[in-house]
Amino acid sequence: MAEAPKDDETTEVTRGSALRDTAEVAAGAMSGMATAGEATTESKPDAATTIAAAERLAANQDSYLRRKQLWMFDVLDDDGDGAVTPADTMQFAHRLARLTGHTEDSPRAQQLEATVNRIWHALVVKPAWVPDPERLAREQFVTVMANSVAETPDKTLQYIGVVTNLAFAMADEDNDGRVTRDDGLRLVTEVLRVKREHAEHAWSVMDSDENGYLGYPEILMAVTDFIISIDPQAPGNLALGRI
Repeated sequence: MAEAPKDDETTEVTRGSALRDTAEVAAGAMSGMATAGEATTESKPDAATTIAAAERLAANQDSYLRRKQLWMFDVLDDDGDGAVTPADTMQFAHRLARLTGHTEDSPRAQQLEATVNRIWHALVVKPAWVPDPERLAREQFVTVMANSVAETPDKTLQYIGVVTNLAFAMADEDNDGRVTRDDGLRLVTEVLRVKREHAEHAWSVMDSDENGYLGYPEILMAVTDFIISIDPQAPGNLALGRI
């Protein structure tokens, strides 16, 4: 994982604990999903079998997870051509870098790019859940997301933590371990393209103690909720536009 924004040992313990705790949430989210079939150690299924099983799992997942996955697709489909590609994910990374004051060739931005590329390979290319691992149409994107949560939860949680850590470090310009309201609203509206009124609602949900800033554990748990939780009232689900 990328280096944390602060060197404070207590902060590191809190971050690690927050990420470990999300594994239990992931297990709960998976309980309502259909399984893709029992694994076998005798032989590896052919591509058609793997794809068919992945599509069945996606079709039988929780409908609320599907709605959120389609929302993520729209955020990532940067050029609006109806597909998410590695180039689209790079544009997302570049948009985050620019809005946090980092040039595309800065160490932080390059680290984010490398991480996004690794995630694409680990969750799209290697599992072979879709026919074309370089171009995901809407339903193929849903298939990847559904199977990532259900079939590789540990890996999915790991990457949630890595990306959130990097994004937080880029947004926390003064390295004080927190993101202010103004910066948070700007990132949500301009990077995630959430409407302003929804972004303000998101902040009110996340900043429950009304101290005007968010720390890393709060943001990590919200992002994790959004990816894996099937509870519409979970803070992360309430935050991003009331999907």
